[in-house]
Amino acid sequence: MLKVLHLLNYLGVGGSERYIQSLAKKLHGKSCEFYIAYSEDGLGKSTFEELGIKMIPLKMRSPFDMKAALQLKKLCGQLSIDVIHTHFLRENYISVLSRLAGNRAGIINTRHMLFDNSRRVVLFNRFFTRFNSRIIAVSQHVRDKLVKEGIDETRISMIYNGIDPSEFGCSLSSFRKDMGLTEEDMLITSVSRFSPEKGHDFIIDVIEYMKENRSALGLTGKKYKFVLAGSGPLHEAVVSRAKFGGLLDDIVFPGYVDSIVELLKDSDIFIAHSQNEALGIAILEAMAAGLPVITTDSGGAAEIVNESEQSGILAKYGDVQGYAKALASLINDVQLRRRYEDNGLKLVRERFNIDNTAAETYKLYELSRRGSKDDR
Repeated sequence: MLKVLHLLNYLGVGGSERYIQSLAKKLHGKSCEFYIAYSEDGLGKSTFEELGIKMIPLKMRSPFDMKAALQLKKLCGQLSIDVIHTHFLRENYISVLSRLAGNRAGIINTRHMLFDNSRRVVLFNRFFTRFNSRIIAVSQHVRDKLVKEGIDETRISMIYNGIDPSEFGCSLSSFRKDMGLTEEDMLITSVSRFSPEKGHDFIIDVIEYMKENRSALGLTGKKYKFVLAGSGPLHEAVVSRAKFGGLLDDIVFPGYVDSIVELLKDSDIFIAHSQNEALGIAILEAMAAGLPVITTDSGGAAEIVNESEQSGILAKYGDVQGYAKALASLINDVQLRRRYEDNGLKLVRERFNIDNTAAETYKLYELSRRGSKDDR
């Protein structure tokens, strides 16, 4: 059984943590034994513990923390780790430093983010990724970005994030009741970390425009509410802006939601509004729950939602009026919603299934353990 150590600075509840959890459900205790070494505790720790994954504190103060690198080398020796799987820059650099210090474990890095790095970071990445056995790009957009930054493309494997549709099947939900919402309200839901790249200012602009132009959008008499779920550094600022704009009767801010499945099953439409997105696990989860989706053209999201797939509506980021009109069309057209629901669920089952993701990732674990240079 392969021993895989996932290295995380912070145990949060974002897409990267859900990615590891999905892999663990398919691989941990079967073909792999997962461990997680972490620097800072967080809300995500309990979920990993429930999966039976051993959690190991490892303080990582900076990307160049040599003390952490030496501790990592010792830990990998004690546990006979075959592969270290990293998910962010800091953890990847420390893993490479541990390898330069004699750690024999292979190193795989998954690139979950899609944004412009500084010239300094680009140069450091070119050096450090030379020591990665493999680099996983979660979308073609991410792969293209890596190549543009000068990363050796023979080391890059494009593996889409995957979802287990069976986890989003029929289930009873109490979200509406808990939030004091009626069955008559159409729930338009977003699940996202409140951080700059997620575009909450943009979606607030959209909601404000829709409120001011209900008649022109054909929404007179329609009952709907927005649910902006999630937490993060901008949460308080976004709530304050909504309050200032007189939108608190239109938006529910539940904060971090324990059961994403319950929230999605009680929703009617899913909205994604990022400025940049490597792929969009939340979009895949919404499709698996049978929701029609509207998303911004924020990178990898366009590989899920596009004209050829007919799996939802792709809107231009920053185009408030265009996004509002597209969302209004979903609110007003039940047949359109049904078509996107059916096509989205089919797409998740066929192309973004966790079984595919887990199988391709395990193959890379095997190749990395053997130090194979074979073409992917």
